[in-house]
Amino acid sequence: MSAAACAAEPSANLLRDADFEAAQATAWEKRTPDGPDRELAIVAGAAHSGQRLARIVNRHPTVSRWRQGADATLRVEPGSVVRLAGWIRTELGAEGYASLRLYCMGKGGEILIQPQTRALAGKSEWKRQSLTATVPRETDHLMVYLELQNAIGLAEFDDVSLSVIARPEPRVARNDLVLLTDAARDDPTVRSLTALYPDRLVLCSTMTRPEREKYRGAIVFSRNPETAFDFDVIEKLAAAGRPVVVDLGAYARWRALEVHGLTATNQPAMHILAQHPATRGFQVADSIPWGVRKDGTWGQRVLRGKMRGQVLAESSAGDGALLVAESLGKGTILATDLCALPEPAYNVPGSFNKYLFAGNIIGGSVRYGRHFARKLTYAEFVDAMRALAAELPRLRFEDEGPANGGARICSLNLGDPQKPAFLIYGATHGSEWEPAYGLLALARLLAEGPTRALLDTDRYCLKLIPILNPTGYDLNTRQSAARVDLNRNGGEWWDAFRGRDSNKDGACGLGDYDWKGPGPFSEPETQTLRSVCERLKLYATLDFHGNPGGRGNNRLVVMPLTARDDNEERVDAAVRAFNAAIRDRYAFLEANRPGVEQYEIEACGMDSQRPTLIQTASQGRYGFLCEVPAGYPGTYGLVTQTDIVIETCLAFFGAYRQ
Repeated sequence: MSAAACAAEPSANLLRDADFEAAQATAWEKRTPDGPDRELAIVAGAAHSGQRLARIVNRHPTVSRWRQGADATLRVEPGSVVRLAGWIRTELGAEGYASLRLYCMGKGGEILIQPQTRALAGKSEWKRQSLTATVPRETDHLMVYLELQNAIGLAEFDDVSLSVIARPEPRVARNDLVLLTDAARDDPTVRSLTALYPDRLVLCSTMTRPEREKYRGAIVFSRNPETAFDFDVIEKLAAAGRPVVVDLGAYARWRALEVHGLTATNQPAMHILAQHPATRGFQVADSIPWGVRKDGTWGQRVLRGKMRGQVLAESSAGDGALLVAESLGKGTILATDLCALPEPAYNVPGSFNKYLFAGNIIGGSVRYGRHFARKLTYAEFVDAMRALAAELPRLRFEDEGPANGGARICSLNLGDPQKPAFLIYGATHGSEWEPAYGLLALARLLAEGPTRALLDTDRYCLKLIPILNPTGYDLNTRQSAARVDLNRNGGEWWDAFRGRDSNKDGACGLGDYDWKGPGPFSEPETQTLRSVCERLKLYATLDFHGNPGGRGNNRLVVMPLTARDDNEERVDAAVRAFNAAIRDRYAFLEANRPGVEQYEIEACGMDSQRPTLIQTASQGRYGFLCEVPAGYPGTYGLVTQTDIVIETCLAFFGAYRQ
């Protein structure tokens, strides 16, 4: 869901025959034809308003659908926030549900996102259901579906609407960041920088004389080692207080240094030597992978010679500087590798942080994130929680209850426990471990000083459970040591839920991908969480999950079906606040994506009828589940990942503030 939208009055209804009063309501088509299993009809009856409605009758538990928009006539401007709403009445059996669904379709017919409203099950009088979504940039057209999912019985629909509630925010073309290079517009580095700084980057030739008054910063690199630059103008830009980022090769020619290519059999690292605005997020002695692998060996470009500036980071593979910061007048010149490193990708540790240091001085990429040298064992993590609580008096360490293998689930707490409580937890799936470190960093941030603007602990309390699945965390597995998917072990719809047979033994059972366990809340971890929810004056819950993959796996918010009716509006506010806060700070490549992209939450939809724990925690309350980048093989991405987690939490607090 894009945050690049501003509020507007809801538009007119984009749907035709939305009230079904026309005898045929020809704008609607039967996506699933009538037959022995089902019947779809526009009929006269006890409508929500008027005289007619759309009806689906299922004689067997099947999927039946009306739809509108398959002719590609439903179009809105990409980036718009739209709301799909309608009234549903049901007479259903024990299984299945009725809902509305929105499809955002690409030009090639691919489904970009397909959020659905909260499900309506059993017997229900007319009830309004709605969803809010932001139309992805690649969207060609929309489709609206009225659905009866795997149910026997009747569902009726009336007064359906699709409206634009916020239009794309007009981003002012600031054009205030000059890129001096001999590279073409389709150069990988140029494309990545353009993705990170859209509407800011101005591509210029190497001998352009940028005006100090016009540009707020500069980036300099060349593909041809013989390319000449007007370094006098660049120097004047820096002296005037404009940050300047220069590739190692261009900087070496400017300052009469040597660029040396190091090779190593093992992956080389960058060692941080000094704290500086450019190295925000890191401490002295921190180390991250930095280099490129080619033909079975690893390589790094380093600077050698007498430095005019401060060496901020050096190579682990030999003598040489990797980051150099030079103060000049009111500004800073940062030398870093813009040319040799591959473009930042989630699964390329040596280049994941390629633009982080440059971003720190150009746009303030890192605000709250921090690096951790390694993934701790669960026992070490609990020790770190205890030590933090001992260090910061406002913070309380609590033992919440048992987990598998004799482990104890622990929390960090702020504020009066008698106040309305925010609950945030992570690592329900043990292999999705990175959010735990974001919550540890959040605890420090909130407990170190006055933070009323972030969370008013005079009005609310906060309970953080960084790791809900201790044994899965230590084993780096989705399931617990009992081989149960804890996020399918809740109480809502446990009987009806059927997981996937991932091991292909003919049934979903022990150790399968989403095995729900022998009974609802059969596991000590889920019993402990349920007890926490019952003890607290629980107000709103945020559940962190993660995936290293691309579209549909992270950058995603899921809303529980059990939450209060106005939860959707709060979630929409949280997503918009997060995306506004994270804009122009991080860009990298994930699976199934065409190239390097800025990070943002891009999809938001209702959960299905599954026994997930957020359904229990948000019962009659507020909350949502957020999928973030996680499940990496090391800690090399933790500055970005912890920053994303903390910004999500801050947006959560703001959206649910009473």
